[in-house]
Amino acid sequence: MKKQTTLSAILAAGFGVLPALAAEAVITEFATPSANSLPEGVDVDRYGNIWYAETSAGKIAVLWTNHATSEFPVPAGGQPVIVKAAADGIWFTDGPGHAIGRLDPATGNIQEWAIPSGSSPLFLQLGPDGSKWFSKTTGVGRLSPRGTITEWNVTLEHPDDNIEQISLDRAGQLWFVERNFDGAGASGTNKVRRLDPGNNVVSTYLVPTLGGNPAGVLANADGTVWVSEYFANAVALLFPNVAPHTQEVVPPGVAGAARTQSASAPAIGASSGVQTPVSPGIHRVKPNFTPGWVEFPIPTANAQAEDMRTDRLGRLWFEEDSGLLAVLNPATATFTEYAIPSANSGYFNIALDQAEGLLWFTEAGIFAPVPTKIGNLRVSN
Repeated sequence: MKKQTTLSAILAAGFGVLPALAAEAVITEFATPSANSLPEGVDVDRYGNIWYAETSAGKIAVLWTNHATSEFPVPAGGQPVIVKAAADGIWFTDGPGHAIGRLDPATGNIQEWAIPSGSSPLFLQLGPDGSKWFSKTTGVGRLSPRGTITEWNVTLEHPDDNIEQISLDRAGQLWFVERNFDGAGASGTNKVRRLDPGNNVVSTYLVPTLGGNPAGVLANADGTVWVSEYFANAVALLFPNVAPHTQEVVPPGVAGAARTQSASAPAIGASSGVQTPVSPGIHRVKPNFTPGWVEFPIPTANAQAEDMRTDRLGRLWFEEDSGLLAVLNPATATFTEYAIPSANSGYFNIALDQAEGLLWFTEAGIFAPVPTKIGNLRVSN
């Protein structure tokens, strides 16, 4: 891609003119049913119920639309990490159980499919064909609708790296990122990868900032890919057909998965939310252009951006582990940031309820011994 001095030549066709966000916003927070439960993954089901993992408590929790709550224990000491709501139940990764699980909310029944390699699955994505994709320390895997697990391993940049967030594109290819916590520079991570499961080819792209640490990845319908650079303090838009990359064939390992089953009655309670009006910080930035990449520097220093979602207008919503929720209008290179009221409550995972216009987030509280919560951000437009 030829270097540009304005955004219009690259972004206007894809994003057009996006409306600015209004100043009025409210964050509502709900205490988790189990205290200090390390809530992580969160998702919204088709009825508007909010499902999330209480990892250290070993439970899957739900905030129903009437604000009642339920908790479903995961059997055999399992600890759910990421949850995804589907028509056939709530799917989750169980790290200590080395398995992919499915909860039937109507019965409390949980089924698990063991990872053949014994790896601990982390992030999870649901494929349109009914497959379940997951990340693990050294690669990615797929649970087919027939219950067969296939795993692909990649060579990591550094011994302390691991594969975390994943995203499926419209062609059925899986994007995934490699990260560590060593900071920017030579000891940091750089690789964004794409697996084509049809031919087992893995394409590798390097983020614009050396050691930028690609913590999050999100494939867009137009073929572009958002990447959050944790230590480069930026979110970057990748144009895969233009950006330099390398390719290699990674032979998969295939095995049938063991299957276990357990049933447990959910605990039921109620939760009332605490509302806090929040005022945004609004900043326009100057993007950086490198071949195949547009990098948007985040205005808040050491923001530690990670989890991302896009809305119907093409705006990028994301969380900052430093304690902020943010949205980027890529057409104008404008960031709007909202401070989460509870201090030291990160890190966060997010889910966007498009129907209600709410950005949901979990407050894991890993930076201090603070009460754990889930919350939502409502912006007036």
